[in-house]
Amino acid sequence: MEYFNTSFQIVMPLVLMMATGFLLRRVGVVTEDALRVVNRIVYYVGIPTLVFYSVVTDRTPARWQYALWVAGTILVAFVLSVLLARLLTRDPARRGTVTQGAFRSNDGVFGLAVAAALFGENNTGTMAFTLVVSASMFGIFGVLAYELNRGGTIRVGRLLLNTLKNPILISALLVFVVRFTGLALPSVILKPIEYFKHMCTPLGFLVLGGLLSFRSLRADWKTVTVISVVKLVAMPVLFCSIAYFLGGIRGAELGSLFIVFASPVAMSCLPMASELGGDVKLAGELIAVTTVLSLLTFFLYLTFFGGILV
Repeated sequence: MEYFNTSFQIVMPLVLMMATGFLLRRVGVVTEDALRVVNRIVYYVGIPTLVFYSVVTDRTPARWQYALWVAGTILVAFVLSVLLARLLTRDPARRGTVTQGAFRSNDGVFGLAVAAALFGENNTGTMAFTLVVSASMFGIFGVLAYELNRGGTIRVGRLLLNTLKNPILISALLVFVVRFTGLALPSVILKPIEYFKHMCTPLGFLVLGGLLSFRSLRADWKTVTVISVVKLVAMPVLFCSIAYFLGGIRGAELGSLFIVFASPVAMSCLPMASELGGDVKLAGELIAVTTVLSLLTFFLYLTFFGGILV
């Protein structure tokens, strides 16, 4: 229980930022459309600049064995999620949404915020490196979740295009160019990137809180309950246990892997469900419920297991 206070210090600011967004939306200061525009700014500017700055300024060598662990565990999580979706529903549109809900995490906004609080604001390089791998995998498998249930042949071009359009992957490619060439970026370039990265967490959590909605939950409560347990409990416990006992992964690497799997359902699942013919209502419910519950689960995980995650 020695990490109780640390857990409180990490989770409570996130709760307050989400509550602020929720209140601003309810009193009419901001509209849903405005929040979705801000969410796009966070996704296309905030998260990529945070990843770029964190990795470029972190001079530790690339951890390719660890990267394979991250990629491998996400692959297994995706396969298990596909099987779970087939057990839970016969509707192809819902299967794609259930699959995404079970394995795809909001490790950009939510995960990076927890990592900054857990490891320190200037020690998020490992999490940023993890995010480069996870974002690429989530992007590919997110589309594949719907392609597998669409019928017909899988559209490989769509998979590749979605991956190449991922702003985090573009940021990662720029990181590779800078690191490979040994280019020293002047402060006149790094400074505005640093300013942009700082907007990621507060704006991201304002949006999360503002877009929360539970109005249509009653019809889907069984599916939402199962996916919430799988996403917030089964997945992080299973894959972090394997990484710890079989892979020998420790410290910030274990903590970053834990954050990837313990974070709530990604906000990007909602527009993807709309674009690819999924169940938009279910996607919104999964995002809302897992986001709120994750505040409790993160608090409990960090209280009891914080010592092995840093």
